[in-house]
Amino acid sequence: MTQDLGSIYTPFDFANFLISWAIRKPGEIVMDLGVGAGSFVFSAHNRLVELGANPSSAQAQLYGAEIDKKTFESFVELSRARNAKFPNLQNADFFTLQFPQVDVIVGNPPYVRRMNIQSTDNIRQRVIQKNQYVSDDQLSRLTDLYVYFLLYALPNLKPGGRLAVITADSWLNVRYGDILKYYLLREFEIDSLISMDRRVFEDVQVKPVMILATKKFGSVSNEYIRFFRVKNGLPIRKVRDFIEVYSDGISDHQDVVVHKVKAVDISGSYPWGTHFKLPGVYDELVQHPLMTSISSLAQTRVGLQTLAKDFFVLTPDQAREAQIEERFLRPLAQSPRYSNQPVIPPDSEVDFYVFYCAEDKNTLENTHALDYILKGETKEVQIRGKQTKVIGYQNKKRIQEASRNNWYDLATSLKKRGIAEILVPRLVYRSFNVVWNQASFVPGELFIEFIPLPLHRIDSEVYLAILTSSVTEIMLRAHAQVYGGGTYNINPGQIKKVPVLNAHLISAIQRQALAQAYRVYLTDANHDRSVVDKVVFDILGLAETKREQLVRSVEDLITIATSTKQKHLDAQSIE
Repeated sequence: MTQDLGSIYTPFDFANFLISWAIRKPGEIVMDLGVGAGSFVFSAHNRLVELGANPSSAQAQLYGAEIDKKTFESFVELSRARNAKFPNLQNADFFTLQFPQVDVIVGNPPYVRRMNIQSTDNIRQRVIQKNQYVSDDQLSRLTDLYVYFLLYALPNLKPGGRLAVITADSWLNVRYGDILKYYLLREFEIDSLISMDRRVFEDVQVKPVMILATKKFGSVSNEYIRFFRVKNGLPIRKVRDFIEVYSDGISDHQDVVVHKVKAVDISGSYPWGTHFKLPGVYDELVQHPLMTSISSLAQTRVGLQTLAKDFFVLTPDQAREAQIEERFLRPLAQSPRYSNQPVIPPDSEVDFYVFYCAEDKNTLENTHALDYILKGETKEVQIRGKQTKVIGYQNKKRIQEASRNNWYDLATSLKKRGIAEILVPRLVYRSFNVVWNQASFVPGELFIEFIPLPLHRIDSEVYLAILTSSVTEIMLRAHAQVYGGGTYNINPGQIKKVPVLNAHLISAIQRQALAQAYRVYLTDANHDRSVVDKVVFDILGLAETKREQLVRSVEDLITIATSTKQKHLDAQSIE
């Protein structure tokens, strides 16, 4: 399978780790959730033979499918080189096959973002038909492919059977993952979830999590779920020791953090990723009476989505070269990368413009804006995530579905929606920087606009202080998805649930203190927010030890990003 089809090939040491945990008897029937290059197939075969299975029998005990013909042919060649033939591994669409009941499910289900999934409706229907606990209204249309794979496969696992897979960890925190979390809690004893700080897959921006779980017999369930966070590049073969030894959920090893959570105390709607990032800290903050969700303070929305950035977004040089009239341009805050200061003042230099035109073409005669539009209508345009092209931006499906007055008209919707004064970054790496948009630049799609609800008259500086604080950074990073490149991605839907200090419940004097602290923060040459943090900590009534713990938590969350960004380390080099 090509990478476009979701193939992220698993290193053999990770496949061996998962296989050795899952397969315990020589006669077990095994399903692989993605044949790919054969890492799990060959590891499972070796494990079965090692336990006493006949090699030919072991080959017949493996079931699975690989949709990509070329990849499957390469796998077959590798099998021949090993003198092996696997009769129940097929070159086919996984969702069209009926599998027997199996003792073990292993693998790395294909990771394909929802916008790149082919035949989404068909896949959804097959999953719903196969799984009695999944309904159409529960299964979000935003679901990524690996979740569909799991929900389709898991009904085939026998009671007492073992699940050992490695997946992208986005399901832990985002809403479309809730159905998988509920399913696992209902049907499985979840032994361990294992997150690696370092990158596992080369050249792929996916942060993985491993699931080790056993299908329940009836309603019997284990009492605790263990969350293992593995730091500093600890070799995966050493992690096995922790899985077996640290059954009490306590580890004093510098490379492993273990957090035990009672299964009855965790729900499908809870962001499970917080148990890796902030064991203990998150729950204490959430339960504080002065904390509330962002959605209770403000409306949030993604900044402008043009659907064709290479047409709508121009540098000043590009705008001058096209000679586009000034009235058809608006300054754009393209991304946090270019707006790396806490304020965009009214006299800011413009790095990018957005093409801003609501007029019909017949009224644009003799303008350079019309020339620019006509050029866009004849340009060959690559369709994002696909191998197809169209002639003219007006023929992009997403632009057609946007129902604009004219395909190039962003101005009408911008006038209607307005421009937020407070911008929260969607992507965060080392630094976290909430922006005060004093210049009313159009926010780009890598910002989330924070628009205070009109129920209370509270100064912007109060909200800016709260959002800039370490407490909010901790909560945002806790809810965010960490990519393999080390970037925290704050999901536009998830941000609504992020807990922050409730500006509506504090006194006028406390709000004044926050606003004053924010002004000091702005005037500081290094934008040291410790003065803001002190006021927030004082309002929350936090003890000195708790304040120190929160500061360390920020540093540790940043470490996750920087560690994840590093390339996969050679295990022998860190023995």
